Amino acid sequence: MASSTASKDRKEKKDNSNKQQANEIKDAVNKRLGLTTLPNTPPPGQKWGGMDSPTSKVALNLKGKDRWMYGKEASKFTNDEMVKRNLVKVGNYFRQEGGNFVRISKEEGEKLYAAGDKSISRSVIGNTNALKIKYGSNSGTNNNIGAMGSGDPTGAMTSIPISRKMLESQNKAQAIIGLAMGAVMPGLAAIPVKIATAQAAADVAQPGAAYEDYTKKFDATQQGKKFTSQRNLQGVLKLGFTKGKKSLKDKLGI
Repeated sequence: MASSTASKDRKEKKDNSNKQQANEIKDAVNKRLGLTTLPNTPPPGQKWGGMDSPTSKVALNLKGKDRWMYGKEASKFTNDEMVKRNLVKVGNYFRQEGGNFVRISKEEGEKLYAAGDKSISRSVIGNTNALKIKYGSNSGTNNNIGAMGSGDPTGAMTSIPISRKMLESQNKAQAIIGLAMGAVMPGLAAIPVKIATAQAAADVAQPGAAYEDYTKKFDATQQGKKFTSQRNLQGVLKLGFTKGKKSLKDKLGI
């Protein structure tokens, strides 16, 4: 009994330490990204562009589309912070040449990476515990990897919210994949896929409402609370089933 209690105490202590490190890493990455929410009204003499949204997160320290599609940078900065904390070790360095990643020497890689060469990337090596700190306490079990922006407070990446544009991209991809699967699955087996596809299509058609729901769910999950959407999707679901797949394709613009 004493041994079991001691083991449980060690696990709890480790989990708390991991969560604290994940939170500190998350804060450092958010600061490096310049992650913030745009104000409702642009500064004097400025106007928001097509990808701006007063409710969306934006990485002000990045440029161009990366300000709204910052997943790659968030992962890179998280790895950098974990290297600093000796949670992971640097593996190999690579140079991107078109669509290929060519391995280069450690000496050249370190020099170019430190200089901020964006064509240079590096791998990192860590254990299961490092994976949990980056992607949440359930990562590493049953091949599970936590998703960026899921809200899981035990992981660094899961505690970094995604932008409205990132959510739109995910929903569109899910809807397209669902259309393909629903077309080949028979009868009752296809119903859950069609419902999920219609949900994704609704979110693509209503990006503002979808992102508002996402934000509420993210915040609730961070606090260990449950969230139930109050959106009425009945009309969109009916559209998906009664007018066929073509209507969903038109809605998605594909």
